[in-house]
Amino acid sequence: MNKENQVSAIKKFISSDEDIILINQVNDDIALFYLSIIRYFADNRTIKVYINDNSNHETTEDDLFGTKRIQIFNITNIKKLDAALDGHSKKIIFTDYKNYKRLNSKINCINGYQFENDITFFIRNELKITNEELLHYCKKNTALLFSETSKYLINNKYSSDRFIVDEKKFILNVRKSIFEIKRNNFNIKHLYQNIKKEAEYKKLSFLTF
Repeated sequence: MNKENQVSAIKKFISSDEDIILINQVNDDIALFYLSIIRYFADNRTIKVYINDNSNHETTEDDLFGTKRIQIFNITNIKKLDAALDGHSKKIIFTDYKNYKRLNSKINCINGYQFENDITFFIRNELKITNEELLHYCKKNTALLFSETSKYLINNKYSSDRFIVDEKKFILNVRKSIFEIKRNNFNIKHLYQNIKKEAEYKKLSFLTF
């Protein structure tokens, strides 16, 4: 699949009669980017995106109001993945590169390693944004793409300097809290919560499915 057209392929799939598309997620942040554009296109079509945490079960019940739905799975186990491919509901499956290589020639697949091209295509062609600084920032921080582009579309201007300042300020405050806990009463629960908060902020894992 042409790497520039992967976003277009997802957009087409959302409104098509095709049953399955598979995405090599690479990591959680890149998976979040693809999930975000799936939701973006689905919302535009009034289609519900449903995260299915049970890879052994497909929800096939029709909505009482006739709302179309797309199920999202995260499956790396080969047997479970092959079983999911035999299902008849409309679904998007996030998986690893090994399964992507195995199935790329057989079903519609998206290669997550081409995410930078897809980010560029989405920002320029779908959102009609030409700000290069914003584009660069989104490529480096894929999980923040929609929050940053939304701010740009509202304010019609962008500067990444403030995010660097905000990040340093946040981490500094968390580390000060950790220092105070260790110096004073050493509350293990509060210490753990602050260390976890810093780690989650750095990994951007506070943004979840």
